[in-house]
Amino acid sequence: MATEEIQEETKTSTIQNIVQIIEDENSYINSAKERMNDVIDTFLTNAENSVALNDFSLIFKSVTVWIKFRPRKLGQYVEIIKERTTADSITIRFSSNEYVPHIKEVLKEHRLKIMSTDNNIIVCKTPRPSDQDIEIALQKIKVLANTAKNSLSQVKADSIQRLQAALKNEYLEAKDVKFAITNIEKVEEKFTAVLIYSRLETEKKIGGKLFRYDSQEAKDIHFGLIRRVKKNSYVEI
Repeated sequence: MATEEIQEETKTSTIQNIVQIIEDENSYINSAKERMNDVIDTFLTNAENSVALNDFSLIFKSVTVWIKFRPRKLGQYVEIIKERTTADSITIRFSSNEYVPHIKEVLKEHRLKIMSTDNNIIVCKTPRPSDQDIEIALQKIKVLANTAKNSLSQVKADSIQRLQAALKNEYLEAKDVKFAITNIEKVEEKFTAVLIYSRLETEKKIGGKLFRYDSQEAKDIHFGLIRRVKKNSYVEI
């Protein structure tokens, strides 16, 4: 399959959380699983919503134009209609035809091709993102993943602290605390692997031909989980 076809296919797909939580008899372990699963959901949501290859939302904001010998902030008379904007197009609403020549100048500057103009609405085709745009987006995904990894570690630390407090206050016996801590550590390892899989799937979706594995370990984890997901469509934790 050509790179263009892969990118077209992945544009419309959302990376799903592959975790299926198995309920444990220990409430501390269950709580850690739920919280770590929330970390994965948050990462996927942030990656989907905050990583944009082309952000045209502010292209009119700082532009000043002269209309009837008076300066006007173009952003006050032109807006991007978010609910009509897609991955391949942006839709623009303008208040008066006198702004159209200036709008066209801005669109040309940002390589936006006009597809249609009707009733003060302009629909434009977005340009193919540059390699630099893609690299910036990939770096942002890595930052989001690092934040998520720290959150997983924090959940583990909080859970262990709660268990130690329960032991100190004689709510739990030492053997039960040791069992729970050992299992929570294993749970964190599994969720860390899922996070690596989720990050790499997101990077593949956005990066296309620029996608690269950053380590052999990450590649091995990714391939291992791909096989499990292909077989069951989820990973039990």
